[in-house]
Amino acid sequence: MMNLSGLRYFLALAEIGSFTRAAERLNVTQPTLSMAIARLEAQLGVRLFERDRRRASLTPAGQRFVGRAQTMMGEWRQAQRDFAAAMPSRRLRLGLIPSLPRSIGSEMARRLVGLYGPADLEITEGGVAGLAGRLRQGKLDIAVTLSDDATGDLPNHALLREPYRLAIAVTHVLATRERCSAADLADLAFLVRQRCEVADAARRIFAEHGVRPRLLLRSPCEETVADMVVAGLGAAFLPESLARPGMALLAVDELPLSRRLVLAWRPGLPSDAIDAAREAAQGLRWRASGRDSRLGFAH
Repeated sequence: MMNLSGLRYFLALAEIGSFTRAAERLNVTQPTLSMAIARLEAQLGVRLFERDRRRASLTPAGQRFVGRAQTMMGEWRQAQRDFAAAMPSRRLRLGLIPSLPRSIGSEMARRLVGLYGPADLEITEGGVAGLAGRLRQGKLDIAVTLSDDATGDLPNHALLREPYRLAIAVTHVLATRERCSAADLADLAFLVRQRCEVADAARRIFAEHGVRPRLLLRSPCEETVADMVVAGLGAAFLPESLARPGMALLAVDELPLSRRLVLAWRPGLPSDAIDAAREAAQGLRWRASGRDSRLGFAH
């Protein structure tokens, strides 16, 4: 029997043309995607893709099936919206960490309302530990947050792993390089985010290498730090998703740091709300500019 996951996997692969990249987009393993496509082909009795080592191309039958699959998925989503519209408004409480790009938080909220139905949406911004505590206390329903010791016991869905980079203005002398060492940073003025998750690790590694960068700014506002980096006033450690035009991003040899974003929810949250949150997170553009990167995968 055909299922919606098979249709969704087919449409993603048809759009992207790569099993590896489609599996990343869908947050599934490549064997899971391959088996789902093979099952769909067996159910239809036709071959939908021509496969080679680098690309999956639609066969003529696959090209004909794209429109039907889009129609079926569209009908299903419309049915969800129709039934949701007939239900009374439900309260949905969303938590966001401050270091998310603004476009991600706003689009996530918009999609949740559209998928979950009429909802009295309440959004809270806070640190990782604070959001985790509110989820455990039942004061939040869902949060886009980081995976660490504070969230380890909460049910969650992996979204994205991204590295931290040294952000400097494109006019800086180091901007032509892709990598640097801790010693290269000794004369830089630094702009520090107060809630920077890797600040302690960076300070420790700097101390181990005898580097004492000059602190120019400590700010609770991610956007302020980013603005000052672009203006050429100093450098900052930022997750890649906070990059913007005017910045150059460098890997620091002694600081191979990364963060893992997850969608976490309170224990006992109804399955329809969990499903809506997962679908809302699927395929979101993680960066507004530069190399295309989407929520919905983790490495």
